[in-house]
Amino acid sequence: MKLHIGIDDTDSPNGMCTTYLGAMLYREISRVAEPLDLPKLIRLNPNVPYKTRGNGAVAMSFEVEEDDVPKIKELVLKMVESLADFNHENTNPGVVFLKGEVPKRLEDFTYRAIWEHVTIKEAEEVARETNAEIYKFKLGRGIIGALAAIGHPLRNFTYELLAYRKREFWGTERRVNKESVFEADKLTYPFTYDNVDPFKGSVLITPHGKDPVLVGIRGIDKNKVLWAFENIIIEEPVEFFQIYKTNQNTDEHLRFRKIDELKPLESAIVKGRVSRSYWEKGRHVFFELSDDTGTIRVAAFEPTKGFRRYVRMLIEGDEIIAAGGIKEFNGVLTLNLEKFYPIKLAEKITYEKPKCPKCGGTMKSKGDYLKCKKCGHKMPKILIPKKLPREIEKKIYEVPPDARKHLSRPLVLPLGEEKILEAFEKS
Repeated sequence: MKLHIGIDDTDSPNGMCTTYLGAMLYREISRVAEPLDLPKLIRLNPNVPYKTRGNGAVAMSFEVEEDDVPKIKELVLKMVESLADFNHENTNPGVVFLKGEVPKRLEDFTYRAIWEHVTIKEAEEVARETNAEIYKFKLGRGIIGALAAIGHPLRNFTYELLAYRKREFWGTERRVNKESVFEADKLTYPFTYDNVDPFKGSVLITPHGKDPVLVGIRGIDKNKVLWAFENIIIEEPVEFFQIYKTNQNTDEHLRFRKIDELKPLESAIVKGRVSRSYWEKGRHVFFELSDDTGTIRVAAFEPTKGFRRYVRMLIEGDEIIAAGGIKEFNGVLTLNLEKFYPIKLAEKITYEKPKCPKCGGTMKSKGDYLKCKKCGHKMPKILIPKKLPREIEKKIYEVPPDARKHLSRPLVLPLGEEKILEAFEKS
């Protein structure tokens, strides 16, 4: 029989990692049952307020003997109890077991958990309807992600190889040779990606927290991901590694919306016209976008760095498609920009004073008339319009790798432009 296991919300900002727990369980259960595939790492709604870090849940599926099910369940629950970081208030683990085929009802719930804000009560109702067996620890919020991870069909997916540290190294600086990461990236990009930030000259595969992850290498080719890992010089012991299939970098969180349909804690793609040019506050860059249903404030926040330069190039009248998460920022509903596409650029016009028609001298403004500085000739104040070139291009602009959300698809990947272009066609 098939047995599906989902786990979520075992980590905290202070340490641990649900993928670490999932990888350990996958290894142990594979000794007594046949894995049906690689384990799944499913990223859920990136905007929920109580997520720990990447809002990722883990699931795995096995072909098992009926007699082995009780001991597998016991192993899973005991490992969650021993490894989860129960000391943090936002850590509320959940475990789900499901026998047989994954029902369509659960798949539908998965996409709701990626697109919307789902409650524990709703998850419990879905579990009853699908005969999923749930186990809640503390508040048990993790059952939402655990159910969603089991229900995700992963029709579109990428890979992530996660290597883990020995426990004595947790909380210390990760020792990975920088030059070897750049060299591996050069030889495997774009089949692996977001390994480095070439503009900053920084390494992106090493997290900075107290969790057990040593490196994480993403890619669309499993063999290239493995090759990159094997050719990176790691200067500390590796406990073990695991390759996950994942919905990371698929843009699954984005849905086309009109502005009056936007809700907090969701993500969307909208088409509109820049109705107010940019202004800045605290290194954040803002502008306003309008369509026939309303107006939304759009933000390129400080961590997006050089991306803000392109946002500053937009002017009133530009028509764009914008994608990002919807949150309240300082009490105002705001679209946190992930990528945008200028589809129609307004003319940028400046107005200049003419030369003196008598002597060719420079005219000076004197209220409602112009006066020549050289000969004193006066004339009505009629300015000459001049069209300026636009620096911005009609192409998709995206935030840099270190500011990218887990679900956002880089343009370098196949179908990286699909959601934006789909929104353009719908509009």
